Amino acid sequence: MLLSDYVKADTIIAEFTGADKQSTIKEMVNLLASSGDITESEQFLEGIMEREDIESTAIGNGIAIPHARGPYSKNLAISIGKSKQGIDFNALDGNPVHLVFMIAAPTEAKKEYLQVIAKIARFLKNEANRKIIVDAETKEQILQVIGDFDASYPGVETVKTKDGRVIHKEME
Repeated sequence: MLLSDYVKADTIIAEFTGADKQSTIKEMVNLLASSGDITESEQFLEGIMEREDIESTAIGNGIAIPHARGPYSKNLAISIGKSKQGIDFNALDGNPVHLVFMIAAPTEAKKEYLQVIAKIARFLKNEANRKIIVDAETKEQILQVIGDFDASYPGVETVKTKDGRVIHKEME
């Protein structure tokens, strides 16, 4: 599983136009809708905002990962957006958010959804990756750092044995 399987140039926002949490989330939802990754943008927005009302998805270090799973998503997709100045996202550490990774997933994609969240967390754990994205001038530069990460951490391959067992092994 590669992050680049879920991120496309048309789901990246090189710099947010809005300056607050609500407008940022709406901008990303609209992008996922226009790319065809979600079919019911209002339902998806409600799912995202319900999650935000429970607790902010801003996890610290200038990162937020709003996410929702439901029938409004045709396939698992990631939208990435950034703000050099930062956005108040009610982060756990009180700092502004500079990077937002929004995840949309169909209801039945529970396992894949969790794997993608884990992969994003691994990617964002690296301060150099975060800095490259925040400093990126183009969508292509953002896709490049994700591609470089994928080359270093290709993920897990699912193999089915002759007797029907499923084995997950790390890919070389």
